[in-house]
Parts: sequence; C-alpha cells; structure tokens
Amino acid sequence: MGDGSLSQDEIDALLQGADDITSGSDPFGGMDIPSSGGGMGGSFSPSDQASLQGIVNSAILTVSPSLSGYLGGKNIVLSNPVIESRPSEAMRSAFSGSFVQVSMDYAGSINGKNLVVFNYNDAGSISSLMMGDDTGAAPAEITEAHQSTIQEFSNQFISSMATQFGAKVGGTVNTTPAVVSIARNQSELRLPPGEVIRITYDMSIDGILNSKLYHVIDMNIAGSLGGVGSGPQMQPQQQYHQHAPQTQISTVRFPQMGEGIAPGGFGDISLLLDVEMTMTVELGRTSKLVKDILGLGEGSIIELDKLAGEPVDLLVNGKLIAKGEVVVIDENFGVRVTDIVSQDERFKTVNG
Repeated sequence: MGDGSLSQDEIDALLQGADDITSGSDPFGGMDIPSSGGGMGGSFSPSDQASLQGIVNSAILTVSPSLSGYLGGKNIVLSNPVIESRPSEAMRSAFSGSFVQVSMDYAGSINGKNLVVFNYNDAGSISSLMMGDDTGAAPAEITEAHQSTIQEFSNQFISSMATQFGAKVGGTVNTTPAVVSIARNQSELRLPPGEVIRITYDMSIDGILNSKLYHVIDMNIAGSLGGVGSGPQMQPQQQYHQHAPQTQISTVRFPQMGEGIAPGGFGDISLLLDVEMTMTVELGRTSKLVKDILGLGEGSIIELDKLAGEPVDLLVNGKLIAKGEVVVIDENFGVRVTDIVSQDERFKTVNG
C-alpha cells in the first residue's frame, strides 16, 4: 500500500505472529536458552532454590571458621555457592578428572545422603596442610593417611552443616560415619540416586589454593530445606483491611543507678553468696597439630608455655583472677595466692 496504511492480509499476519508468541512457540528457532536457575528443574521449584540458597549462604559463614582450625593456622573461605539440580546420571557428566569423595548420611529431623567431592590435587593440598606441611604441596599419591585427614575434614564440614540445617528446621540432625574413597573418573562417583542437588563453592586457602568444593545432596535433604520459611504470605489487600486494636502506650521508668543501695554498700549481694563457681588452676597452655595429638601416648611429654617456677594462673569460670605458687598440704596439691589480678586486667580478660 502506497498510502502507509495496512491491508487486511498484513493485519492478519501481524495478529498471527502475536498469537505464536503468547501460545509459547519458540521465537529463537529452537535454540537452547539457559535458565537463570542454574539448571534447576524437576520437583525443586525456584522458590525452593531461593530458600536453600539463603540457608547455605548463612551456614557457610559459621562452617568456614570451624574448618580453618584443621589447617595449621591457614584460613579457608567458602563462598558464592551455586546450586543446580539434575538427575544423578546427568550430574555425573558435569564432573571430569579424578576426585576424592566422602559420603555421609543425615538422620533425624532431616534424612538423606551427602557426598563431598574434592578435585584430587585439592584433596592432597588440604591433607598436606593438616599433616603439618605449611606449603600445602599436594603429594604425588594420596595414601591412606591422607585419606584419613580428608575424611576428618569432610566429617567436620558435613557435621557443621547438619548443625546449621537443624537450627533452621527446629530439630536435631544426626550423621552416620564418613566413608572416603578415590574416584579415578566420573563413573566411580558415589552420587545419590534420582534427582540430586549440587552446591558448588568457591574455596580459597590463604593464597595456597583457589578452587572449587562440591557438595551433592539428595532431594530428601533439599526438599526439607527448600520449604523452610516459604509458608503462605498474607495478601496486601488482607493486610490493608485488618486494623490493630488501640493500645495505651506509656513511658517506662527505670530506677536511678544506686537507688536503694546504702552508701558504701553493694546492694543485696548476699543473694549471690551461695552461687557455685568453678575455680581452675592452669599450669600453662600449648597448641598442637591434630597429628601430634593423635600420636600422644604413655610417657609423652607436652611442653607448656610457662617457665619452671613461674606462677600458675587461677581462673574462676574461665576468667583469670589471680596468680600463685604450687604447694603441698598433707600430701595434697594446693596453690598459695601470690598476686591478685587488678580490676582493669580482669576487665581486659573478660572482654579480650
């Protein structure tokens, strides 16, 4: 049409195109467009994924510090968890290379199977750190001793996660003994059957390691956590029409500090005189690696951080209050107080 208007045939064609779009036909010619859910599908909904994402993000803030104590003073940081769901065999194809894997089950308020998967060299570096090698150099071969340390590390990881998960669901989550093995290829991975969830963490250890840690859980665990905090929400219209009853509000008056206490007195401190407190005498302290502690036996000598003849510490409920010297009274050990810690020093101890 030369006058710029549309013919009836052209209008019909445009309407047909709009119908194709609204009816769900593929406007991209069959291209595979990835979803923003990282492959989420099946019975695990986007709202379940969002709930699990929040729980995992919160849990690793507590779990990461608990793992650092196993690495000889090196800090480990787990971050940026990526959650994806696939059938077990399809998930298997997402792994490549050799791995060290540790499996453990949950029972109690949450039931299901866990599998923690380390890249082979990453497992070697972690086990070297746990065995006292500050460089974290991966061994040429992961021996049974190395596997034992990775088993202990994974046990701490999964158990710590169980504690956090249990707090979220308001119950107790128990664990079965951890089982460690080496998977030379993806076919040897002990993935749970059915649809599984893989949580991939960025894992870094003080400049020694920057890699990935994989945590695979079955749908029983994912389903228990996915629904947490996702109860029905009140519609805005309902909220608008509900009016709160009128409430009388008045200012609270607290007594002045010192009110009711006699000059120079301490109030009714007699109420506390029968409270039991634990007094401890500490000869000294030291720090040991896990391997050193496991190697202790009869006749082992542990060197403390105090010199011979130096005063010992007296602690009440874990707080330093005095120093003294060890004496013997009728064949019993005792401590003669030689110095009372000042109030300022006690305050520093409490707040340190």
